[in-house]
Amino acid sequence: MKLSKLFHVLGAMVGLIGVGALFSAWIAGENSTMFGFTQAHLFNDATVLVLIAIWMNFATIHHMKLEEKGEVI
Repeated sequence: MKLSKLFHVLGAMVGLIGVGALFSAWIAGENSTMFGFTQAHLFNDATVLVLIAIWMNFATIHHMKLEEKGEVI
């Protein structure tokens, strides 16, 4: 399996988990919890997970360019 395809799949999965954390935070409300996590914790998780997903998609683009040149790592 090419690294670009792996990074693409992982980035999509992490992004979906991040969006799920964001919706969970909205559902949890201010003084409540969801799955044992507070709203602030879920918002922080969502932020980090979406940033990781963005980074993974930049890695996908980078590795696709390397594969075009024949420089497969």
